[in-house]
Order: sequence, then structure tokens, then C-alpha cells
Amino acid sequence: MRNRLVLVFAGLALLTLTACTSVPSATDIPAAIANASTASDHRRIADFYAEKAVSYDAEKVFHEKMSRSYFGRPKGDPAAWVAHCNALMQKFTEAAQEVRALEQAHRRLADSK
Repeated sequence: MRNRLVLVFAGLALLTLTACTSVPSATDIPAAIANASTASDHRRIADFYAEKAVSYDAEKVFHEKMSRSYFGRPKGDPAAWVAHCNALMQKFTEAAQEVRALEQAHRRLADSK
């Protein structure tokens, strides 16, 4: 019984902490940036950018796989499709680097508060 009670309270604490540090949605991020004044605000924004970087990395990997799939295709214009995928891979790589820089900037702001 005591172990269950401890688990229930630990779960509630985790839910509370998660709710307090939730990542803003993409539609909320402009207002979050405009109104950021606390370390917690900047951490939430940094977490948003961290998630964006992960999604950009996933898009890069997706297009990398697609690019490899086009090699050796007997019909169509595989060179153009591969070039398209390679261009997107480069853009997603750059986007991930840029949002990681923004993430780090907001983490520094949070640490300075």
C-alpha cells in the first residue's frame, strides 16, 4: 500500500512538472518569444527549438532514404529527383543547425535569469 501511494505521488509530481514545462505549440511560439521574461519561459522556447531540430533531422534522413531509392530507376528522371532530395537534405541540415543555435541562445538567457 505504501509503495502504491509513493508511486501515485511520484506520478502526480511528474505530471505537474511536465505541465509546467510544456513546450509551446508553433502557433504560440511568437507570443512566447515576445513575452519571455523568466528562465522558465526561455527554457520552454529552447525546448521548442530542440524539438524542431529533431524534426528537421528526421526530414533530412527521410529525403536521404528517398534519394537512395531513386538510384537505378529505369524510367523517369532519377537525376532530377535525386538532386531535389539532396537540395532538401541540405536545407533541413541548415535549418536544424539554425534552430539549435536559437535553442542555445534561449538556454543561455535562461541561465542568466
